[in-house]
Amino acid sequence: MFQFDECHVILSAEKDDQIKQSQAKVVKTIEKRSLLPRLVFLSIQCASSSVKGNVEANGSVFDPKLSSELRLLLERYANILGFSFQDAVGMAFDISSGLKDAEAWSCNLIDWMNFVVFLNAWNLYSHEVDRDSNKHGSTWLLVNLILKKYILDKVRSMGALESSPGCDLPHLVLLVTEPLAWHIMVIQCCARSLLPSGKRKKKGGPSEQCNIELCQEVQDSIRCVCETIELVRDWLNQQMSKSDNDKSESILSSLKIDGELGPGKVYRVIETLTSSSTIDRGLGDVITRALQSWSPADISRKIITSQRTALSNFLRICDSKIKSVKELKAQL
Repeated sequence: MFQFDECHVILSAEKDDQIKQSQAKVVKTIEKRSLLPRLVFLSIQCASSSVKGNVEANGSVFDPKLSSELRLLLERYANILGFSFQDAVGMAFDISSGLKDAEAWSCNLIDWMNFVVFLNAWNLYSHEVDRDSNKHGSTWLLVNLILKKYILDKVRSMGALESSPGCDLPHLVLLVTEPLAWHIMVIQCCARSLLPSGKRKKKGGPSEQCNIELCQEVQDSIRCVCETIELVRDWLNQQMSKSDNDKSESILSSLKIDGELGPGKVYRVIETLTSSSTIDRGLGDVITRALQSWSPADISRKIITSQRTALSNFLRICDSKIKSVKELKAQL
């Protein structure tokens, strides 16, 4: 009896620990997501003020407190990821240069991508990372290298969509619609600040060289972003160009050879139920009717339709981003 009670207490304690860990993860996720709107806003402000010698048409200037606030939020963001701000910056540069393994980012890849994008935006105004030029390179180069590498790695690892219906497409979409999208916004802000405009006027001062360097970095980033999105778009077009018959065969084959876990197991259970001469009425009228009308061809058709819709929507997003970036490129 004592042993039973002791085991019960241990199991209960383990369950409580799991619940607490799950709750802690949820709290961290909520905190990270809640920081994003302000991080995006402050990044836009810093990027828009990165051009030296410009002031707003109404004479207002950038408030340095916004840069300080962005620095504090970046520190909070890094702490949520389990690092100090300086360690997170060092980790990003070390991974981009191949000095450290990217395994540390595997569970929080999107969050780390967001961090380096916002870091670059903050550094455009503060230039604090650039001060240690022997240790760190350009934050523009950091963002370009990391975004391109991990987005293309994700594309290459996915393979044919129909052979893995539960693949990582949502993760790829998130990489493009969050960190890459934020990076494009930073690029747009810098590019528009560099362009002659009635809304801005020269304040004067020895800043021409800085602006020339910034213009070159913006152009390099535009080229990198275009190359990255175009490769994603090529993969999307490749997936959409396949015939429905070929896709259907691949989907059904992948379900049949799937392991003990995942959609393949569900498929085999349903196939067993529907292949019997009589369907167990004890399952209920709704389930019985669904099993009677179930067919593998119908399942593959629905998967293909949903995949085509998802791919088409994603392709439109990519097309829109390439168009906006290329328009900027033509103006610089």
